[in-house]
Amino acid sequence: EGVKHAARIAAELGADIVKVNYTGSISSFRQVVEGCPIPMVIAGGERADDEKGIFTIIRESLEAGGAGVSVGRNVFQHENPRLMMKAIYNLVHKKISVEKAIDIVRSK
Repeated sequence: EGVKHAARIAAELGADIVKVNYTGSISSFRQVVEGCPIPMVIAGGERADDEKGIFTIIRESLEAGGAGVSVGRNVFQHENPRLMMKAIYNLVHKKISVEKAIDIVRSK
């Protein structure tokens, strides 16, 4: 509820887009997205130990209606930022699966 309320306030204050933390499930994030009239992107959050975790969050947020992602440290601190960015790009724009994203980042 807190994320949903904060996103709504941002929209009412004139924001064109809002970046929020993922709420943990497709159904709860869908409620946040549906309660806000502006595009919503998820924050990349803390550095993930494995790609599957961040890729799953990205895929689920998009399935819930999220507009995209804002990922920093999980790209820049990755051992291969170029492949990590390529995998995230394909998750968002090509709607590939988490498994295919993992294949991309491990293709070296």
